[in-house]
Amino acid sequence: MTPPPEIEPDFMPAPVLLVGDADTLKAISDPTRMRLLETMVTRQEPAWSVKELAVALGVPQTRLYHHIELLGERGLLRAVEQRVVSGIIETRYRVAARSFQLDRKLFAGDTDEAREILAGMLDAVFGRAREEVEEVVRADPSVLAKDAPIHRQLFLSRGLARLSHARAEELRERLKTLEDEFEDDETADTETYGFVVALYPLAPLKES
Repeated sequence: MTPPPEIEPDFMPAPVLLVGDADTLKAISDPTRMRLLETMVTRQEPAWSVKELAVALGVPQTRLYHHIELLGERGLLRAVEQRVVSGIIETRYRVAARSFQLDRKLFAGDTDEAREILAGMLDAVFGRAREEVEEVVRADPSVLAKDAPIHRQLFLSRGLARLSHARAEELRERLKTLEDEFEDDETADTETYGFVVALYPLAPLKES
């Protein structure tokens, strides 16, 4: 039997948590667990119950217990409260950090493990982004309309650019600055937006 989680009532999420081992990265890379963490980031108070998370994700509550347990074992979420609801002990959780960053050492070296880790991460990040875009288009096709309000329009772009090293560095820094600038708006009239940013040098073209 799995021991009950330690309750940490005063725990609050850290700004950033560095993921530095393959097992924790695999835990995050699972699509359901990624959705769990992303959902929990959107609300700090009150802490989340499994029932609330199941409603938010649109999945049966029983499907989440294994994922919650694994995320807890990897230190990615913390149990902060327990109470009895209708005769059943209900545990509430907070996410461990508001942002997760990957230690670049995970991808170091040309090894099967490093390639597997990278592939898993890319599948999780871009696969989840694709699912979210498909979900919102199904729910509200007007996001594709040019006359929709700007804040509701889907913006999707893939580009190629020939840049000097200096200009590439400038672009990277400006993208990072924008990401930091638009983290969270604390005003009341807000909704959650998803975005994916990637900048990478392409492999040289092969000559015949």
